Amino acid sequence: MSQREQAILVVSASTDVIDLIFDLCEQCQEASLRLLVVRNTDEVESVLEHHEISLAIVDCSTFTDVEYLNQLAAHLSPMSTMALLEEGTAEGMVAVLRNGADDVFSLAELHLHPQLFIGSLQRQLQRVRMIEEVRFLRESLERSLDELKADQHAAQQLQEKLLPPPVRELNHIDFEYVLQPSLLLSGDFVDSIAINEYQTIFYLADVSGHGASSALVTVLLKNMTYRLVRNYNRNSSFDIQSPLATLHRVNRELLLTGLGKHLTMFIGLIDERDSSLTYAVGGHHPMPVLAQGGEVAFLEGRGMPIGLFEKPVFDERRIALDPTYSITLFSDGILEVAEGDSLDEKEQVLLAACGGKNLSPQSICDFIIPAGRVNPDDVAIMTVSRV
Repeated sequence: MSQREQAILVVSASTDVIDLIFDLCEQCQEASLRLLVVRNTDEVESVLEHHEISLAIVDCSTFTDVEYLNQLAAHLSPMSTMALLEEGTAEGMVAVLRNGADDVFSLAELHLHPQLFIGSLQRQLQRVRMIEEVRFLRESLERSLDELKADQHAAQQLQEKLLPPPVRELNHIDFEYVLQPSLLLSGDFVDSIAINEYQTIFYLADVSGHGASSALVTVLLKNMTYRLVRNYNRNSSFDIQSPLATLHRVNRELLLTGLGKHLTMFIGLIDERDSSLTYAVGGHHPMPVLAQGGEVAFLEGRGMPIGLFEKPVFDERRIALDPTYSITLFSDGILEVAEGDSLDEKEQVLLAACGGKNLSPQSICDFIIPAGRVNPDDVAIMTVSRV
């Protein structure tokens, strides 16, 4: 920050005192000083309205009530106020110090020991400069935070637009989700896409970390999957019809970004022609819960996280689906808030939450997360069902 001019308010009715103060200020080593002189208290208010004062030097003989000094010092605070007394009695010095003066000198001291006044003046001005620098830095920080908040809200709106509708139907399959970010931006992401009239793909991804960098990866993920759908429609690539191939494509492209981010992901493909679910697992936990035929159980499978290894191993499996079923996907943030002392106990809570009928992600969320519990991590719950 460049050194700005420091304005000193001089309050005195005495021309001799004013001249002396000017002379002493000229001997001060401070480079850029501007003295504003007022000869009575009535003029002080006008000067304060039009100028930013760094320090006040007040000749207390200019007014009769020492309480005025207290009001002026309070108005200028945290800037400094120096008081001048015609007679430097101990009682008078104590009175002005108690009424807000940062330092006090008698007029005799100014003549006898001018260097003491100059030294005090320089210390007060240095203190004022530090206050001004802190104020400048605080205001700069506040502006930066306001800009950051605006950017975060804009990014939040963009991310929300990239998410699918909270409730939708594709190829006679119902998709519904809730997403509760721990910050404005979320590293969790869900999507569902109709590839054609009988194949539907869906996934839940959990990007490492929080905030803007993790949210950026969700934008890339959305772009990658829709690009694969576009390639399918152009007959240039059919990777989107294979959850395993899709995970490998996402892994390869995420490594190419060099962002140093990784994610876990569960991706499923439902084929209505044979009522089957083909799914692949990229390091995701907990596994989705499948409820059908009166049974509720976690799907089986495992795999490496995405974005860490050049040649990861992903597990792909295929199961048959009943005419009615419900698949519930969770991000790992749910394990942070679920009741239970062990992982097994927490998983039992998830199974219990998914055991009812016509359950929505919100009702599952309300069942698992105790009222008033703050989420330390993003939480996403997605249901895929046919009833």
